[in-house]
Formats: sequence, C-alpha cells, structure tokens
Amino acid sequence: MFRVALILFVECTLFIHLSAQDHTRNTVVDGEFSKEELLGQINPDSHASFSLVPQKYASKPGIYLRTEVLISFKALHEAAIDEGLEIKILSGTRSFSYQQSIWERKWAKPRYMGWDALDKALDILTYSSMPGTSRHHWGTDIDLNAFENEYFESGEGLEVYEFLNRCASTYGFQQVYTSKETSQSSRSGYEEEKWHWSYTPISIPMLNAYNGFISTEDIQGFQGASQADSVNIIRDYVNGIKILDLE
Repeated sequence: MFRVALILFVECTLFIHLSAQDHTRNTVVDGEFSKEELLGQINPDSHASFSLVPQKYASKPGIYLRTEVLISFKALHEAAIDEGLEIKILSGTRSFSYQQSIWERKWAKPRYMGWDALDKALDILTYSSMPGTSRHHWGTDIDLNAFENEYFESGEGLEVYEFLNRCASTYGFQQVYTSKETSQSSRSGYEEEKWHWSYTPISIPMLNAYNGFISTEDIQGFQGASQADSVNIIRDYVNGIKILDLE
C-alpha cells in the first residue's frame, strides 16, 4: 500500500512539474495565441498548428505555415494555375533565431562601420525586421516569387501581381506593405514589398494580441535590440501596414 501511494505521489509531482514547464514555454496571452508564438519563439516543425509546405508550392524544402494558411494558399495556387500563372512561396514561417541570423548578418556588414547604432537600425529596417517583431514569426505571411518590386512591374511578374491584387483577398491574403504614397493612410515603417502577402483571418487577431501583450521589453536578445524604443518598433513597424479588412 505504501509503495502504491509513493508511486502515485511521484507521478503527481512529476505531472505538476512538467505542467509548470509547459506553462513557462507556452504563455497563452489571449486564450488563443501564446507569447512565444507572437515573438517567434517556437519550432514550427513540431508545433501542432503548423504544416510543412509541399515542394510543389515552395522554392525550397523546409518551409512551414499554419495549416489553415497552407490550405488557403493551395486554393490560391490552383486559381493562378487556371490563369496560366505560377506562384511559389520563397519564405514562410521564420523563428526568432532565423530572423536573428538575418538581422545580425546585416548588422555586421562592413558598410555600417562607424555608423551610429540608431542610424544603422533604421537603415536595416528598410526591409528587414528586428527579431521578435516579424510577421513571418506568426506562420501567416508569405513571400512570393521574387524579393524585388521590379519583378512585379513588367512581364510575367506584373501578370502575377495583377492576379494577386484581383484574387488573393478571395482566399484571405492581402499585401500588407503597400506603397506609402498610395496607402489609405500615412503608412510608416518598411518600404513597399509587392512580394509579401498576409493571411488576414489569422494575422489580424495575432496583431491585436501582439499590441495587447507585447512591449519593447520583450524585444531583446540580439545586436541592436537596445534601439527598439528609439525606432518606435511596435508603433511604426509592427503596425506600419496597410489598413486591413477581414474580407
């Protein structure tokens, strides 16, 4: 009897300990998304909400998206095929560490030697996000076909861009970094990215959660993080997007 009671005590203690660990790793902030998800501090390859993008839809192996996003993209892809066009995902979900490698590689470029830290951060932020602030952390945003606006301004690229503007919203996708000169309001932050499309049925709630629970105190652990306040990273960059609608 004593032995059975001891085993039950140990199992209960272990369960409580593991539960506490899981809670630490997955701090749910709004009943749906965890703080770790918002900041990119998860592994999409082992997260239940994410799926691997099949190679036919991607430019390289190992791209992950939220499963709902992938299902909608497959439908958008088929619609493009019907019009004789091809759209490929160049980039999907990025972890904090992946975004950190992009950011710090740029931070260390010789061209920035002698630059003030604030000016350096602002220059990198022309197109690249600080770790912990990228929409790519969320598994809702995709980069398509080419990382150059010029590609989408002529030939096949223009046809793809016109198709996306005409049809993408039907499947839940919208361009978030539009031209600052033609946006509905005075958009701040990153320059225009014609390749970057967001699945708004999930990204809008995630942005709302981010604004409600994330502060610049959470944006840390990389070179240049001390500039997050100075550049108004949440106000001007995380929220520096086209006004989005759930269409």
